Amino acid sequence: MKRRMRWLVTLALLAVVVVVWYYIDSNKPSEAGKTSNSQIVSEVDKLLNKDLETSYPYTAREVVQLFIRIQKCYYNETWSEQEFVKLAYMATELFDEELNNANPFDEYYEELKSEVKQYSEEKKIINRTILDKSSEVVYSTVEEQKYASINCTYYLKSNKGTSKVVETYILRKDENDRWKILGWKEYEESEWEK
Repeated sequence: MKRRMRWLVTLALLAVVVVVWYYIDSNKPSEAGKTSNSQIVSEVDKLLNKDLETSYPYTAREVVQLFIRIQKCYYNETWSEQEFVKLAYMATELFDEELNNANPFDEYYEELKSEVKQYSEEKKIINRTILDKSSEVVYSTVEEQKYASINCTYYLKSNKGTSKVVETYILRKDENDRWKILGWKEYEESEWEK
């Protein structure tokens, strides 16, 4: 009887050791999943590490999508002055030459800084965006130039609540066959859409 009791106690202890070992092993972070606070890559860092010379967006929708990511960094993320300047330069790389000529970088940057400051004072952020699907992009050709237009819905959140703005982006293909943002304006519903 004593022998049997020792055998059961030994078996129970062995079971406890196996369960504890399994618990410790399953809760240990894997090597691939290990990150320290210094290794977490922010959205600002991800964008600034993107090389547009080698990985320029292929479609008109992807160009606008990248521009929206940059905008979200302006208004929603924390950045240094140097990072902000780099983000602004990156945005202008997505702009058509005509837009850049009509809106020189210094002017664009000052206006952008002012708008970001205003958003900050109003505690306004871009809460959510909805970009038209690829199938909803409107393509056209005018005098052998290819154009595209696409709508993006912005939901802005502030102390005053949530507001909605719809922007229509107009893009044009450049001589390198890259879609570039020619401009944007607030979307206006046509009579039949109302």
